[in-house]
Amino acid sequence: MIVSANRTMPKKSRSLHLFGALIFCVAALMFSAPSQSATQVDVTYTNDGFTAQVQLTSLIELEVAVRFEDAIGVSAENFDLNFQLVSPLNTGVVNRLPGTLVTLPTDFPVLISIQPKTDRGFSFAGVAEIEVYTKNLHYVPGSPLRLFHSSNGEQFKDITVTTGAGSYRARGNMGTFSDFLIVADLRSPTAVISQKVSTLADYLQAQSTTIDSPTYNLLAAAMSTLQSQVSNGNYAGAQSTVNSFISILETADGAAMPSIWRSSRDLENVSGTLLAQARSLRYSLRIL
Repeated sequence: MIVSANRTMPKKSRSLHLFGALIFCVAALMFSAPSQSATQVDVTYTNDGFTAQVQLTSLIELEVAVRFEDAIGVSAENFDLNFQLVSPLNTGVVNRLPGTLVTLPTDFPVLISIQPKTDRGFSFAGVAEIEVYTKNLHYVPGSPLRLFHSSNGEQFKDITVTTGAGSYRARGNMGTFSDFLIVADLRSPTAVISQKVSTLADYLQAQSTTIDSPTYNLLAAAMSTLQSQVSNGNYAGAQSTVNSFISILETADGAAMPSIWRSSRDLENVSGTLLAQARSLRYSLRIL
């Protein structure tokens, strides 16, 4: 018997069809939704930073602490804080990671956004420090988990300076804000070191006219030695040289280079950015 395509569908079949369509739509929304915001955030501010206790779901929680060497305007009125679960299909985040070997951990796909309000008077000098702690991840020696940072929607970069137990704790330095992730970085350690050296050298060169000549010459000489050592696989020597590079920055006169970042985003924090990159490179060399 031939059944017409226009024949009315039985009620039971129509119900099953509608139910199936509903399930499909819900699943599509779940996987395409860019994020899920935190359900509870408790923030405590002090003169030199703040600590946020965050409950994202009944299973995912974290603590974020930010500290400044020298800051003005550290208060709730001057910051927008946002904590989100990120879908693996969120290209706005995933496409900013440096390749397919860097991924979001399935147990902790969390985007931390710290945005100082542009129309407020917040500023800081030198390096800012962020520490992320969560029980959803676990520290083991050789863990590939790292703390990454992105400023103004740019590519995420490794800013890790320490990692440790309890259950997982990562600390990083930065000279700017705003987005942070803990990721699993499966790139080879030597590839990571080479990339960090290249990034540091490029930034130093780009800021050459903003650094006074005596300080720049010292940094450039150390950078040249560092590049040669890493290229030749002399990582022990590279550790010593990056320590010297950091020492030059830490002891430089306050007028040697720009060292202020402010929420209006009109200043380049050269000192803070160089220090953050160099300290993260030192971390990678130490754990090689």
